[in-house]
Amino acid sequence: SMSFEDIPALIRRIRERAGWTQERLAREIGVAFSTVNNWEGGKRRPQPYLLQRLLEIEADVCTNETTLG
Repeated sequence: SMSFEDIPALIRRIRERAGWTQERLAREIGVAFSTVNNWEGGKRRPQPYLLQRLLEIEADVCTNETTLG
């Protein structure tokens, strides 16, 4: 499973590849902006189901980089 240190890198990678702000990523997942901000800052760790959602989004942005608006 993913270590605590990897979470901020995961969030940054998703946002860079998708071209999303923290607010946009929060909206996509259905959490508050402050939640994503805390994840990326390494202050909080996503719950398992939210981490799963992040990994799904990462897979989507990796395979569909050109189709995201």
